[in-house]
Amino acid sequence: MSETPEGFEILEHTADVGVRSWGPSLEETFRQATLGLLDIVGAYTPGRPGTTAAIEVEAGDLGGLLVDWLGEVLYLQEVRDVVVATVRVDRVTERSAGGSVELTPRPVEIEGTAVKAITYHQLSVEQRGDGWTATVFVDI
Repeated sequence: MSETPEGFEILEHTADVGVRSWGPSLEETFRQATLGLLDIVGAYTPGRPGTTAAIEVEAGDLGGLLVDWLGEVLYLQEVRDVVVATVRVDRVTERSAGGSVELTPRPVEIEGTAVKAITYHQLSVEQRGDGWTATVFVDI
């Protein structure tokens, strides 16, 4: 992992692509996983004004929360045919997560990889030392 306190890296897999994210808190780790997903899709354009969409998800565990959170972000991006300008993860507990994304009109064709779904394959969300790491793969 990098020496920075938060971040993400793209992981290659035979039929999928993964994201490993890390941060000092669950909120930042979820945010970095979201940025990783948006990097794969090619749908992150920071700094542009847009419309805020609230996200609230519930699941039985942290892994399920991450899958549901990322699934909701992917759904909003695809259905509204937009790009994401800002990602905020305000709260992550053992069974719920809340925050928002700022959505802005897509300026051009998106140059990324189409993601079919967020998977549970090799899914993990773990506390390590003074921070958190998460690994999630997406079906492309």
